[in-house]
Amino acid sequence: MYLGLFLLKTSPPKPKLQQGIISPSQLIDAVNGLRLSYGLQPLIVHPILIQSSQSQADYMAATGQVTHERPSGLSFTQQLLALGFPLSGDLSLGGFRAENILMSSEPLVWNGVPPGWQDALHMNTMLSQNFTHIGAGISQGADGYYYAVDCATVTGSGQMQEVASSILTSLPGAEIAGENSLGISQYMVPVALSTARPDGDVFHKVQYGQSLWIIAIEYGTTIKNIQALNYLGEDLVVYQGQQLLVKKAATQPALPPSTALPMVTVTSILIPESGTPSLSMPAQLIVSPTFTPTIKSPVTNAQSSKLLVGIVIFAAFVGAGVAVWLIRDPN
Repeated sequence: MYLGLFLLKTSPPKPKLQQGIISPSQLIDAVNGLRLSYGLQPLIVHPILIQSSQSQADYMAATGQVTHERPSGLSFTQQLLALGFPLSGDLSLGGFRAENILMSSEPLVWNGVPPGWQDALHMNTMLSQNFTHIGAGISQGADGYYYAVDCATVTGSGQMQEVASSILTSLPGAEIAGENSLGISQYMVPVALSTARPDGDVFHKVQYGQSLWIIAIEYGTTIKNIQALNYLGEDLVVYQGQQLLVKKAATQPALPPSTALPMVTVTSILIPESGTPSLSMPAQLIVSPTFTPTIKSPVTNAQSSKLLVGIVIFAAFVGAGVAVWLIRDPN
C-alpha cells in the first residue's frame, strides 16, 4: 500500500553528493538527506526493516534478478509480519509499507535521485509523510550491486495488530503447494517448544527466520518479557542459533506413568523324594502383567496306600486261616 502520494511540482533538489554508496547506512543517509531537502523529518531506522531490506538485496544478488518477490513466493507484507514488525494500515491491502530496489554495475553514486527512482511511486517511498521508519540493504552479486530501501509505518501502540496472524494465512501467496498453511516453511522454521529445566527455566534456540514476535506467541509470553529476561533493551533482532530465556519458574511436564513390573508373591511347594509334601518360605517373583504363575499340586499316594492296606489285611486273614488249619491238622 502506498500512502499519501507525494507529487513533484519541480525537479527534486540534489542532496549532498555521495560517492560510491557501499553500506546501508550511507543509503539511509542519502534518503533522509532527500527528505530534509524537502523539509520533511528523517525516517527512523528500524532493525526489522534493516533485516527485510538486506535479505532482499541478498536474494536479488543471489538470483541476479531485480524483484520485490521474496523466497517461496512470500509477499513483502508477509515477510514483515513474520519478522514481527508492528505494521500499521489495512493489512488485507498490504499495510503501510513500500520498497525501492535497483541494480548498479558499480557502487551507486547518489548525485540526486537515481534515474530509476524519480517517478512518483518511487519518490513516494522516500518522501511520504506517513511513513515513520526505514531500513536499507546492499549486496554485491556477480554482475553488480543490488540495493533495497524499505519504508513502513508502525502501529500507534507499537504492537502487532490482532489480525496479523490471520493475514499471514489469507494473503495471496500464503498457500504454497506442498508447504504448511502459513506458507513460510522455507522462510521460517516452525517454533518447537522447549521443556523447562529442573530449575524451571525455559530456553529457546532461535532457528532460521524466527522472530521475537512468533517466539513470544508460541510460548504464551510477551516480547517485552523476553527482552527483559535476556537484557535486550528495545532490540527486536534475534539471530539464528541464539539461546533465549523465554520463561522462568515454569512447571516441568509430568513424568510418564511408571512401567515397572508388578511384584507378585507366591508360595512354592517342595516335594521330597519320600512323597511327603512340605511348604517352603514365601518367595517373591517379578512377573509381567500378562503372566499368571501356576503351581502344580503335589502327587499323593492315597490310592496306592489304600491298596497296600487291603493287601496287608488280606494277607493277615490268609495267614490266620493257615495257622488255624495247621493247629487242627498237624499231619
